[in-house]
Amino acid sequence: MIKALFSSVFLVCLLATGVQAQDAKSIPDLKGSWQATAVQFHFRDKGHIKHDGKGSKLVVTSQEGRVFSGSVEWSHPKATGKENFSGVFDKDGVTFYAAGHTDAFRLGKMEGPDAFTLYIVASGGKSPKAGYVEFKRVQ
Repeated sequence: MIKALFSSVFLVCLLATGVQAQDAKSIPDLKGSWQATAVQFHFRDKGHIKHDGKGSKLVVTSQEGRVFSGSVEWSHPKATGKENFSGVFDKDGVTFYAAGHTDAFRLGKMEGPDAFTLYIVASGGKSPKAGYVEFKRVQ
């Protein structure tokens, strides 16, 4: 009887540990500089833009757990600018969401510890647009 009780308690603890480990997915550390490697957009007033991303960078200046903030800059012949943002990771540790402080909504997907794609959607305002930027961590 004691042996069966001990075995049951052990199994419950083992299962609880597995569930806890599964819930505590690793949240990537985004702090630092990121360089764009590919950019493709459609602007209402500028049409399609596609380039190698050399004029675009993103910097995450602070991160506490799943919540982070920073700025993004872009510069190419048809559009230039800079915007601060605040973001949050989904519990999956792969998907994140960022609100531009003046312009657009961004949805990101991690593609490893040193790469992600950022999808940008800005409806209305001065320059409605939709597109994506691929980023790699600056080493």
